[in-house]
Amino acid sequence: MTNRLRHVCSLGLFVVLVVGNCALISAAAPSVAAPSASWEFDSEEATPLLAHGGVHRDVPGPRPPEFPDFEPTNTAVKFDGSGAHYSFADVGTKSPFDFTTGDAITIEAWVRVDDLRNGENLYIIGKGRTGAAGFARDNQNWALRLRGAGGKACVSFLFATTPAAGVAKSDAHWHRWTTTQGFAHKTGWHHVAAAYRFGEPESIRGWIDGQPLGGEWDMGGASREVPVVDDDAVWIGSSQGGAPSNSFRGLLDSIAVHRSILDDKTLAARFKRVGEPVVAKPAVETLPPLGPLSPGRVVATFHEEMPSHDRWLLEDETWPAETTRWEGDEFLLPRLPLRYDAWGIRESWKAPVGVRLAADVQLTPGMNTLLLRTRGLSRLWVDGKIVARTKAHVGSPSGEEPITPVAEPPLPGLRPAEHRAQEVRVEVDAGPDGRCQVVLEAMAGGKKFRAEPGELCLAVRTPSGDLFNLLQPAGAECSATPLTDAGVESALARIEASLGDFDDRTRRTAAASRDAFWYRRHELARDWARQQPNKAPTGP
Repeated sequence: MTNRLRHVCSLGLFVVLVVGNCALISAAAPSVAAPSASWEFDSEEATPLLAHGGVHRDVPGPRPPEFPDFEPTNTAVKFDGSGAHYSFADVGTKSPFDFTTGDAITIEAWVRVDDLRNGENLYIIGKGRTGAAGFARDNQNWALRLRGAGGKACVSFLFATTPAAGVAKSDAHWHRWTTTQGFAHKTGWHHVAAAYRFGEPESIRGWIDGQPLGGEWDMGGASREVPVVDDDAVWIGSSQGGAPSNSFRGLLDSIAVHRSILDDKTLAARFKRVGEPVVAKPAVETLPPLGPLSPGRVVATFHEEMPSHDRWLLEDETWPAETTRWEGDEFLLPRLPLRYDAWGIRESWKAPVGVRLAADVQLTPGMNTLLLRTRGLSRLWVDGKIVARTKAHVGSPSGEEPITPVAEPPLPGLRPAEHRAQEVRVEVDAGPDGRCQVVLEAMAGGKKFRAEPGELCLAVRTPSGDLFNLLQPAGAECSATPLTDAGVESALARIEASLGDFDDRTRRTAAASRDAFWYRRHELARDWARQQPNKAPTGP
């Protein structure tokens, strides 16, 4: 065991059992200091840790000169995020890994996160909730996880109590505490820790890189009830039978479980880094090839599960695959198409949703004034260059938004922007022929925000200068729509009818696939039955 995780016991007689890369220290009597365990992932010899799935050993861990407390050859373990994990069998009743009311626990680990989406909970280590036969489903005795929130990785501690009968809230038996601050993924190695004394919710503590952080309880909230305790296994890197949304994507090293609450001084000393912190770099902004666009149409594509609603991509991140597409007559989008699963049943969009409106347009040769309106983060491309941006949608932390004045119309008699919409004007040189490709990218929804784009639109000022029209593609069949209340309301009604038809077709296609599946299954069952030999009737 390294100096960083060496446990010193000053009272009583102890038996130290070292098996491979796991060290267990067990007490000989209940009156002495409690047991703890650590995993360093340095040894090649056989250990009680059983690997499942894409677990990769001997990858470089924290090393000098950036982390001087580690050996130059220090290694870690990498998990692929698709259910890969280590399992460690519990040694039985009242084992060193069982915690109940009055027991203190501190869990710490070094982590390097490759990917974490808002709302995900990636397991570092936990006891229970493995999905193993013979154990209750929600038998989480304890767990240290990273929770995605606001584009950051926050330290999260979780345990479960026995579900009570007649409780209206289905998650009341879950007790989750998460730090209010975190770190960005793809920023190198970080040290994280959480400490808690069961039955004393005010004792909860969390640390990132040696710094103590505040946090909040949610789900069932703070609780003094007895946690669930059984002989289920300890898992490192995943939970729930290997659910991808709970599976760690990145590297882990130096995991330790203590039966005591470590203090700020001890955990501050754990983290020593030489040099400046690693900063996640934004990806180079390039417009991907869009391919041929439908003549006379604005092509709208929708991409769910964007990494964050308040920024564009970082290095090594890519736009999610296209979920669906729809075509309209102008750069105006009041809502997303309805989302259906493979069976034609309504489901929610997985926000944030990236919305991309693209068309080849014909502008007046020379300089043109474009007017962009959007609720949240957006950027406007003209011939592959960004010409305008808006900021991310920001909500009130208290849930009560400040009163904002009604927006002034861009010109007298025109439709003003809706409440809290951002409005940006930009001058664009369309060249001598006025032909150009226009692409508007915007975020819809995010953490605590519905997947709604608002009245997302792009308009162009007429050559006379006294009017804005909604921007249309070249060769549009309908006449230009003025940015007036009457003009926009008429366009919105037309768009709603088009989206309604689109939603119906999507649902019917999915339902037809469902019906075809069950019909084919019935055919196979019937054919199988016909092939069975006739049997004589049995019975008296």
